[in-house]
Amino acid sequence: MKENSNSGGETHLPLATISDDESEEDATFLDDQNTCSPEELDKFFKLKCKIADESAVSLKKDYVLHLTANNGFTNVVAGLSSGFVHIFDTNAGLTLTRSTFTDMPKTGSNEPVSICGLRYLDESPNHLLVGDSRGFVRLFDLRTQKEQVCFEENMANAQDGAKRKAINCFDSNSNARILCMGTEQSHGNVFLLFYDIRERKPLGEYNESHENDISAVRFHDVNPDLLCSGSIYGLINIFDIKEPTEDDALMATINTESTIQKLNWHKNVYEQDLISCITHTNDFYVYQADEGDVVAKFERSHITAATKRSNEANCYVVDAHSSENGDIFLLAGTNINKGEILRTLRLNKDLTPVADFIGNKQVVRTSIFNKKNGVMVTGGESGLVTLWSAGSADLNDAPVANSSKTFKHKNKKSAKKTPY
Repeated sequence: MKENSNSGGETHLPLATISDDESEEDATFLDDQNTCSPEELDKFFKLKCKIADESAVSLKKDYVLHLTANNGFTNVVAGLSSGFVHIFDTNAGLTLTRSTFTDMPKTGSNEPVSICGLRYLDESPNHLLVGDSRGFVRLFDLRTQKEQVCFEENMANAQDGAKRKAINCFDSNSNARILCMGTEQSHGNVFLLFYDIRERKPLGEYNESHENDISAVRFHDVNPDLLCSGSIYGLINIFDIKEPTEDDALMATINTESTIQKLNWHKNVYEQDLISCITHTNDFYVYQADEGDVVAKFERSHITAATKRSNEANCYVVDAHSSENGDIFLLAGTNINKGEILRTLRLNKDLTPVADFIGNKQVVRTSIFNKKNGVMVTGGESGLVTLWSAGSADLNDAPVANSSKTFKHKNKKSAKKTPY
């Protein structure tokens, strides 16, 4: 099942046995090319990222949908469209090498399942949370290769045979105490569900602040009580979950007017919290977290131009990351030639070209970045996990843009009790 550029391997956890059998067809794209000469392109994208190592996760046509890494970036985990999870040792960010292979126990039936998220629970490489669309988030101890607990969407009613709602996303907070799941809409209701990880029990729910499927949840990297969530309805909600009611917890609501795909926390030069958002239309927004003020807003056409490409229809945005000095940069590419073009842009007052990724072989769906050594790992539609190295160059020489005040409103809220 494994193709690797070296003799390494991986651990994989078979969370489902049903693969994605849909045939892959090459799309027909309009003319797309660089908008400048090769010489000019080299001047714009001075940093050249090259493949340090690469591994194929399957011989089948599986997408890599999610990636996560432990705090030391010594282990990288990939979640596939087939429901499988693969674990790699990164050898200090230089190669993808072999981990011990063990079959992991299954939960539930053999119904089709997709991975909705991965997260290391704490700073160690031992405790891994794996979420799937059936309503499960499972905690594994990788030392014993066994499941420790399964957090179910309907844990409180599981014995009563209550129907399980699908979950789209989850996250755990910075002190490894709280788990939050975001559900699809069911019978007109949508939920943020909270669990106590240590006590292994449900804590409660928020059900008033979103009106449609929740597509992203992210806890703050340091503050365990700060949570942001986004929905396909276009709203980003920011919560302080230590408050006694859902109404009090809701700090700000931001209307992006577009479906939310990904959310991330950042800091500006004044150590204020920022939230970045990538939409399904491949637009990129950055907001002040406290009040929801707009810091930056770039539509797909602007990102395409900054990437030095000519066809907006082919442009896609992967994710936003923070460099070691706190600058925000955007990973973007084009669908042409199976994703051959992959580049990063730094957020200044505008989007500034930074790095060109040489030798990319797929449309990238997910990425993680090690800010300590500048190593990027990507996964995508050709089933490849790719480890990129930028050598000795860094990305830390541009300030974050100033904020402005638009696109902010408050939702009508109700006095729903806080989860804890």
